[in-house]
Amino acid sequence: MEQFWCRSSALTKLPCYMACVSLPRARSKGETVTSSNISRPRFSKNRPTAMRQDKWGLVKHISTAALTSALLLGFIARSRTAQADEFIVAHSGADTAFSQQKLDGSGVTVAIVDSGINAVHWDLAQSGSKISRVKTSVNFVPNSTVISDLCGHGTHVAGIVAGNGASSTGNTFYRTFYGIARNANLVNVRVLDDKGAGTVSSVIAGIQWCIANKSTYGIRVINLSLGHEAGESYKTDPLCQAVEAAWKAGIVVVCASGNTGRLTPGTTAGASNEGYGTAYGSIQSPANDPYVITVGAMKQDLSTAPSGSYSGNRTYDRIGTYSSRGPTRLDLVLKPDIVAPGNRVIGLCADKSYLDNYDGNTNDIAHAEYMINGDAVLSRTYFRLSGSSMAAPVVAGAAALMLQKYPSLTPDTVKCRLMLSADKWADPAGNGDPCTYGAGYVNIPAALASTTAPRQAALSPTLSQDASGNVYINLDTSVWGTDVNGQRALWGATGVSDLRAVWGTRAVWGTNTNLLSASRAIWGQSVWSDRAVWGTSTSAVDLTSTAVQGEK
Repeated sequence: MEQFWCRSSALTKLPCYMACVSLPRARSKGETVTSSNISRPRFSKNRPTAMRQDKWGLVKHISTAALTSALLLGFIARSRTAQADEFIVAHSGADTAFSQQKLDGSGVTVAIVDSGINAVHWDLAQSGSKISRVKTSVNFVPNSTVISDLCGHGTHVAGIVAGNGASSTGNTFYRTFYGIARNANLVNVRVLDDKGAGTVSSVIAGIQWCIANKSTYGIRVINLSLGHEAGESYKTDPLCQAVEAAWKAGIVVVCASGNTGRLTPGTTAGASNEGYGTAYGSIQSPANDPYVITVGAMKQDLSTAPSGSYSGNRTYDRIGTYSSRGPTRLDLVLKPDIVAPGNRVIGLCADKSYLDNYDGNTNDIAHAEYMINGDAVLSRTYFRLSGSSMAAPVVAGAAALMLQKYPSLTPDTVKCRLMLSADKWADPAGNGDPCTYGAGYVNIPAALASTTAPRQAALSPTLSQDASGNVYINLDTSVWGTDVNGQRALWGATGVSDLRAVWGTRAVWGTNTNLLSASRAIWGQSVWSDRAVWGTSTSAVDLTSTAVQGEK
């Protein structure tokens, strides 16, 4: 079986965090436990005694379930300098959606297929209540009955989607850490163990469970902040087939792109990607599937931003050097589809989890970072992670807001509107690259205002290269259709007849052309000649300085 690591940043073995108290255990694999009316402490700088006790009944790491590299796409940030979870909310436009339209994800359920969720975290409760918004929990980790989050990654992801900031709200706090859809419901689908490892078959079983139970729990979105190296075509990859089945069943599937975007571990003067070189063709599975929404990670570039101006100002944001680049291996699908905030994100901490105790608590934050008169004691409620694992749930939360406003939207319409409305992005020199930024930087208010509707599946297109090294978007029937007026249009969406409407004028050259402006950057890359296929993957995961510290 393939070994699957929750995606931590560039080549990292699993760094993630969250706040947790033990949940009741399911008696057997696949048995569900609904967590409601759970008494939970309100976290403060003086951590309750219950949170200091280890009541988990820890399970051993399952080494027999060799699963390749499901990089838990979030890496640990060493610095305790406040650089904020406000990043994900303000820089995505989720704050505007809430303040102007009161959209908070109410009535929409997002399934978190990950290492589990600690459903008793105060930020995941209903507002003013002790009742958890985690509607049910189910375990698919072999030889385990645990449904809580022993790793810490899944809880952090859940908080980005639906945290309501309860643990940082009130007159003793000067910062509140919200998620994107702060009142959405969640379903906890545990497929990764305490070290963030699991089998591909467990992940597939979790996805299939979501399909079978989508009506029971109102599941409209699945978030997959995990994956493995793409060793075969998406057409035969079992994990890709599983996410396609969910998509066709009416569930929006959001996948992290991966954190293998660096060509070299060290920097070289003059090289692209801030000296690391750009690893084109590094999108992970199942993010390589053309149906799903694949998300890359953006970071704040505080080195060029005027002091104090970064909050809410996207001008200085740029791609994380670790964020995986398209096109996909073997199939050459143009990915990612979109990028979102994902670097140094403050989110929910799973107390006493693997990540909570990781590397001497170097990714924890102090009370002083969000409490008035706070001290240097480390919070057991929040901590910081980075990676495309953190960017994906931003888009999953965005989808929840769209579905709250327009409940009848299909997955294809959600994807189409997110891509069309995204802010078209480029590097600091003004160069567009759809294999890095996809259709652009997520813009939630613009997505909510979009009325575009595709008339066919919104598949991500494939690329091809001519003898001169020019790279083109293939204009086949998977991309082009006919709109309601009988006119040729992208995905059959009325009025969308120019590729630049999706990927931008700096990404596609000229009117009515399909030539990528990044042709010469991709030219000569091994992505065009790498045709090796394998049934299992052995992607490296380690704890490099970048993985531990994050990018500043």
